[in-house]
Amino acid sequence: MLIVGERINTSRKAVNEAVEKRDAAYITGDVQKQAKAGAHYIDVNAGSRIGTEMKDLTWLVEIAEAAVEVPLSLDSPDPKVLQALIKKVKKKPMINSTTAEKDRFEAMKAVVKERDCEIVALCMDDRGIPSAVDRALENAHFLANNLTKAGVPIQSIHLDPMIQPVSVNDKNGLLALETIRRIHQEFPGVKTVCGLSNVSYGLPKRFLVDRGHRGPPGPEDDDPHPGGRDPGWPG
Repeated sequence: MLIVGERINTSRKAVNEAVEKRDAAYITGDVQKQAKAGAHYIDVNAGSRIGTEMKDLTWLVEIAEAAVEVPLSLDSPDPKVLQALIKKVKKKPMINSTTAEKDRFEAMKAVVKERDCEIVALCMDDRGIPSAVDRALENAHFLANNLTKAGVPIQSIHLDPMIQPVSVNDKNGLLALETIRRIHQEFPGVKTVCGLSNVSYGLPKRFLVDRGHRGPPGPEDDDPHPGGRDPGWPG
């Protein structure tokens, strides 16, 4: 299991304040805790900092890279920000993210052509988040086929089935699991990634739901958190 720690996000009050004050010690400490807990990538996101995102994300990248040897996941809604920063990071980054939405995908092609990278690809299109497996697979086909045409190796594509809460629809968990099964069946070599804790949103004792949905660790897992708890998730 590959874990992406997602705590460095300026939508979190403490992180936003640290970025505003250029509190390198706070960011360094949080990043190091995530790496120590087992994160394979550290996601950095300053998307809420409208008008200063480029400057703020550049600063976060510098602090995070100085703090740990773990590679970064560059997370931004703005392809121009990603295209600028993908050139600056030291290690092969993960890019978070593209979708099958026409305009978004076209803008992201320039980013993935800039440098060898891992890419998170959300299985949603201009119609929104899919509510059926076949629609999610349709988007997965679009993403896998067009990303490989753009030069991204199939093994560097991380398809996200867009997990939705079971508190909204009790079939959402099964929908995600079947989508993941079909993705691996139809795209040998591709990876899947997800916001696993989305499945338990709005429920009590969320960690139990998350653990059940994640399943037991396999023999290939070196996850120090067998319950599947991502160190980037809020407590």
